[in-house]
Amino acid sequence: MGTEPIPLRFCGFLTQQRGASRLVFMKKERLHILGQAKPASVAGQQPRLRKGVRRMLFGVPPTVKAFFRPVVARVSKPIRRAVPVMVLALLLAPHRRCLKTLAGMVLGHREHVATISRRLRNRLWKTLDWYTTLYKELQADIERWERNLAGRNKRQWMLVIDATYHGTMSECMENLISFSRYPNSAKRSTANHAFLMALILTDKGGRLPVPRKSYYTRSYCAKKGRRYRSLNDLAAAIIREVVVPEDVDLTVVYDSAFDAKQVHQAARQRGFREVFPLDPNRNLSGSEDVEDAEPRGHKVVHWTRTWHREEFTLLELQVENEDHVFFRRRHRDNLRRRKTERRYAAAARRATVSKLGDCLIVASYKENPKVKLQAGEAADWWACHSSPVVYDRQQRHQPRRWHAKVLACTDPTATARQVIEWYEVRWHIETFFRELKSRMQLGCYVLMKFEAVERYLDLLLMGFLLLERQRLHDLERAGPPAERGREEWVHARTTDRLRSLEALCDEWNAEEIERRMSTSRGRTRLLRELRERVPRVA
Repeated sequence: MGTEPIPLRFCGFLTQQRGASRLVFMKKERLHILGQAKPASVAGQQPRLRKGVRRMLFGVPPTVKAFFRPVVARVSKPIRRAVPVMVLALLLAPHRRCLKTLAGMVLGHREHVATISRRLRNRLWKTLDWYTTLYKELQADIERWERNLAGRNKRQWMLVIDATYHGTMSECMENLISFSRYPNSAKRSTANHAFLMALILTDKGGRLPVPRKSYYTRSYCAKKGRRYRSLNDLAAAIIREVVVPEDVDLTVVYDSAFDAKQVHQAARQRGFREVFPLDPNRNLSGSEDVEDAEPRGHKVVHWTRTWHREEFTLLELQVENEDHVFFRRRHRDNLRRRKTERRYAAAARRATVSKLGDCLIVASYKENPKVKLQAGEAADWWACHSSPVVYDRQQRHQPRRWHAKVLACTDPTATARQVIEWYEVRWHIETFFRELKSRMQLGCYVLMKFEAVERYLDLLLMGFLLLERQRLHDLERAGPPAERGREEWVHARTTDRLRSLEALCDEWNAEEIERRMSTSRGRTRLLRELRERVPRVA
């Protein structure tokens, strides 16, 4: 390969010069050498793009094409070429995403910027069906790999359910929900799109987003001829439709907003265990199973405040002794013991709750050492236990040294520590929402049609599955993880997986350039493509 750099425009690539690998970027026909790119197994060690410099691909890597093969085999040729390009462009787009950056991300597949929005409105783009196919393929591969590791042992999976909202100031979009997030109702309300989502967490760290359920307002259902379903109805539908292997014991975790009859009925029919926080207005029923002589109709939360101090046990959890270490995705700096220490005071009793049945009631108090004590406030958890129950939602979320929560588990044979660790995993879906909105830029859309918004979300989730597929490849190459899973690729979050994907694309770019530069015809063709295929703007 020659030593003279190729005058490229709007692209970044790897080139070999005198035996040294350098990452070269072009912006406005000027070369910027960002530094030496030494071979490394960790993608985070790769040089980052400078602000304003846009990443460019010389096509779609073969591993990405192989991931989308189950989907593109049944669609037309234009869609077959466009789907992997769209998903890859969404993953590698700069921080502030726009149609222009998506249209010119992949060399040889550049489109007019209006083509991107037309694809999102195209009814032939059945993105939900495509996502469901990719989800089933990846779930089968993960289940096959983990079954070989587990042997005949019973495996533990978790299903975490929650809803996410995206707020907008627009009043012209379809299917908007208007409500105010502020205590003062006089403040301006925001318009939101609502999606119900769920995560399947496997016992070896697999994280699979279940196909999303969109919430449709009553007016939108009347306009489109759809049947109206509430968020609780959608949650029950997810529980009924989720596919679980026979040797897996599934635990369903959700917030108190989904403490509803249809949700409990769906989980009971499937034989799933449920863990959720009880609403303060839940009452005990008149049954002999209650481990106390409390009258019928007594509130459960108030009943737990009458428990004695001797019943409570102090629990100290951290990364070295927690049972579900693989369920959590942590940065390598947060795998230390000091970073993962939690302290609880917990007690459990078996009771029969009205309209819920026989279950285990766990009263827990979690310490937050970062909260400064107020004047006259005690540092002991017993002071929080002896205080009256707070029924006001606004006062309930004020920061305190000890935070009280009453949990219910439909499996009465469980222990207080098991219920607390199961419910701790629920926060994982909040982390997933943050990664989806910030790192993968879910909120960077201005689309009038709600069907286009759904397709945009499906494409983002396809990219998330692609990252999980790359994680599975890393696990297969490296072999079974350690007992406590201290490897970085086991606990890698979305940002780390995106850096790994960028490193994979950079390596493939270097191989593609080297292949084309090996012949005179390839060099001529490469220069022609770089000079002619300039991104077109509207």
